[in-house]
Amino acid sequence: MAAADGEKSAFRWIDAARYTVAAVVLVLIVAVTVNAIKLVLRPESLSLSVGGGTVFVRRLHQSPPLLQFDLNLRAQNPSGRAHMYFLNITAYLFDSNASAAAPDPVPGSFLYSPLRNMAMLPLRGIDNLAELKAGRDVMIASIFDELYNGNSSASIRGVTVRLDGVVITEVAVKNDTRNSTYYCRPVLVVRGDPGDAAFQDTPDAPCTDQEQAGQLVAS
Repeated sequence: MAAADGEKSAFRWIDAARYTVAAVVLVLIVAVTVNAIKLVLRPESLSLSVGGGTVFVRRLHQSPPLLQFDLNLRAQNPSGRAHMYFLNITAYLFDSNASAAAPDPVPGSFLYSPLRNMAMLPLRGIDNLAELKAGRDVMIASIFDELYNGNSSASIRGVTVRLDGVVITEVAVKNDTRNSTYYCRPVLVVRGDPGDAAFQDTPDAPCTDQEQAGQLVAS
């Protein structure tokens, strides 16, 4: 009888040990999963840039006269797990004399316009090609005149493109949604054709989010 009780006690001890090990493994799995989710949900992991660091301008000969700005916003999702979205995007263009970090970006920008939403699969990128049309009545008049009436290579250097929008990082068990602001610089705004060979090898202008930009944005 005593031997049987001993065997039962041994089995109970083994069962308890198994449960303890299983509990520890479960805690480790949960901890690793939570840390992995935190890793893929970093908002700064969305990589944005202005293609070729250049916004091309064309004159549209109509009444009233218009300018067309060709902007290529590039986005890259470096995560191997998360889907990423950049939604409700508005682009604002500032010359070097204006602060792109103003709480209300409209008064200081010489052009602003909504852009199409962007959706990126894991480890994939996308180009968002935008054709923004504007007349003298909705732009800073002196900048419109410079680009419309200047020579065929009229340009504005040192432009900052500000992007306001919503970044969503989506994984199977959790979504992270953030209102985000990015600053892309330096950008050249120039009269010309995107197919011009002179601009084929120019590097992209990187975009930094508001936290990364820090004091640089206010400069």
